[in-house]
Amino acid sequence: MTERPTLKQIGRIAGLSHVAVSKALRDAPDISAATKERVKKIADELGYTPNLAARNLYLRCTSSIGMVVPAMGENTAYDLIFNEVSAAAADLGFCVMLGSSHRSLQLEEQHCRMMVGNQVGALIVASCTSDVSHIKTACGSTPVIFIGGKTDPEEPYAILCDYHSSGETAVAHLASLGHRDIALLTYGPENRTILQKEEGFAQAMERRGLIPWILRTGHASNTVQAGMDAVEILLADGPLPTALWCASDYMAVGAMNALKLRGLSIPGDISVVGHDDLYFDLCPDIGLTTLHTPMTEIGKAAVALAMDLIHSKEQIQPRQVFRPSLVVRNSTGPVREQPYG
Repeated sequence: MTERPTLKQIGRIAGLSHVAVSKALRDAPDISAATKERVKKIADELGYTPNLAARNLYLRCTSSIGMVVPAMGENTAYDLIFNEVSAAAADLGFCVMLGSSHRSLQLEEQHCRMMVGNQVGALIVASCTSDVSHIKTACGSTPVIFIGGKTDPEEPYAILCDYHSSGETAVAHLASLGHRDIALLTYGPENRTILQKEEGFAQAMERRGLIPWILRTGHASNTVQAGMDAVEILLADGPLPTALWCASDYMAVGAMNALKLRGLSIPGDISVVGHDDLYFDLCPDIGLTTLHTPMTEIGKAAVALAMDLIHSKEQIQPRQVFRPSLVVRNSTGPVREQPYG
């Protein structure tokens, strides 16, 4: 294995001390331009890359933040939020250490402890549950920023999404199309995100004199299957509602698949709305009407708050709340004249 080039090696070639080499590579003002150019040329020829961990330890600073999420990949929106956090951090010269807990509280805590041990300046955590006491214990004095709907609004540092307002937005859209029999499909486990959506939906329906219809089935680990199972339950119980609002886009896709397998058309027979606005804008054949979660804004706000905490700024905006917005595509339409029976 080839040894990594060091400051001392560059110094031997350049006839300088390793301290002078370090200053030259950092563009220190007490090093001449000619020396800087010569040192940087030698460093490039050797393939030298700075040891940021050693530098940060010496300067007592950090150039990394941590991020812990319940899962990555399909059936989640966390890969999108990580992309935004990673890009925003890179613009500020910070790298992001990522950990996926696979919805395990033990692994979630372990990731936090390891990241703190690796001297991250702050952590951004989308927690598995609303109880985050184990995360706070693991992180100690390292600042933690909680994101997502599971976060308690009273947390000192939080970037929140108002999922309660999602219910009003979804119901208002469907009611404007003439729908009165509207069902909300959600999944377990119960958490603040799910409860906000259910409560917001129920209140929006009741304000319009409509009866809330909520079905919770399946699990967050496979929301496509949860959507398919929910439709089968609705079909077995009797006449379908004229519209469905699903707790996630993936659940909506599962529901739409089940409906189409039964020979029903969307939105001809039944309208469907999702939540999150993931990748389905790239799939015109799906055309899913959904609620857009502002991932870009949330990611940038979380990184900005992390930077404020790392640099101990006096003026810190500890909490921010974002609201999802409606994106209308092809999966919703006017209520059908004769409900399916």
